Amino acid sequence: MMNEQECDVPGRAGVSDVLVVGGGLAGLTAVLGANRTGASVALLDAHALGGRAKSAERNGFILNEGGHALHNGAGRAILDEFGVPVRGASPDTASSQFVWEGEIVPLPMTPTALMRTPLLGLRSKAKLSAIFASLNLKLPDDSMSVDDWLDQRGVRPDLHKYLIAMLRLGSYAANPGTQPAGMMFRQLLAGQAGVVYVDGGWQGVVDDLRRLAVAAGVSIIDHHRVSSIRPEGQGWIASTDSHEYRAKAVVVAVGGPSQAVSLLGEDGADWVERAGEPQRAACLDIGGEPGRSTFLLSADEPLYLSLHAPVADLAPGGSHLYSVMRYLDGEADRSAVRNRAELERHANNGGLPCVTDRVVDRFLAAPVVSWGRPTVGRQRPTGLERASEGVFAAGDWMSEQLLADASIVSGAASGRAAAMHAARRTGTLSR
Repeated sequence: MMNEQECDVPGRAGVSDVLVVGGGLAGLTAVLGANRTGASVALLDAHALGGRAKSAERNGFILNEGGHALHNGAGRAILDEFGVPVRGASPDTASSQFVWEGEIVPLPMTPTALMRTPLLGLRSKAKLSAIFASLNLKLPDDSMSVDDWLDQRGVRPDLHKYLIAMLRLGSYAANPGTQPAGMMFRQLLAGQAGVVYVDGGWQGVVDDLRRLAVAAGVSIIDHHRVSSIRPEGQGWIASTDSHEYRAKAVVVAVGGPSQAVSLLGEDGADWVERAGEPQRAACLDIGGEPGRSTFLLSADEPLYLSLHAPVADLAPGGSHLYSVMRYLDGEADRSAVRNRAELERHANNGGLPCVTDRVVDRFLAAPVVSWGRPTVGRQRPTGLERASEGVFAAGDWMSEQLLADASIVSGAASGRAAAMHAARRTGTLSR
């Protein structure tokens, strides 16, 4: 299946400036980044566009693949620049709750609430103020883990527990204490600008990106699986079962680093090692009548619950849609039976409808939430390591950002860099 540009595919007729392989958020933003720099662009995807940003419809409910939220940060700024109309709303945090030492208590989310909460002692409250003051001046070094950085500052157990829970919320990491302090706290600060639950699901963002690309003349070829990408002369060839597509530069935006390396045939930039292991989360979507909680985060365990509709337009007739997640820690933490049981227990703590009373019940055992896991002392890929060769990468496993922001930011950066590489190869862009 091919889109409206089927009859005018640069990869067949000759050589395009930039070929993007992969049509998720990273690939779609790479397409627009390259196109707006003046390049002719073609995009190949093995499936329907969207990747993990696709949404599904069930009984009138729109389900994202997990609890997707868009930060009002770097990724949102690029979508605004490209003219993507993100519609939605921010969750109300006033009634947020914590599971703390087995009890359900108010979750302090504002400075005033933090000063009043009985969860933290006076010394921990003073220390928290000092930490945020220092973070606003300078972020920690990524050569130190969160746990080590907090220990170095004499953080007491109550404050350590609170901060780990908040870092987990922003990063989707089951154990953020082991990850680089700079990246984790950068993500925490980014979350202070708020998040948006997107009306109609993230599929609407995907559809708008595709619409803009097609209107700009980008050739989008979906349901064509690329089997290899190899250099040829001063350019690159991407091969499928039926065609070869040529370009002066290529952006690889397919899943994680292992998938990118498998297409290229070698890992000259050490992407796999530098990106780290994928992060996963067990997810449960529950639709129907309202529960007791609108937001319930556990400080005791890596569990999350949030009301996504009617905050955003994702459910029919004012119905309620909840996302419940358990952040997973490595391959040993992927038992579907255990994860379902843990999610049901957290849903019950939030007073959500039981299974027999749900209009929608969808369980995802262990989907990928990020194709990379930041590692202490290891520099994350930028996607530009092989720029001199004309090959670039984009995805959520690179850049200083995390999750969707990383996909969008790296996609736009790699697309623009690929277009400039193509221009240097010929002395001018082809359009």
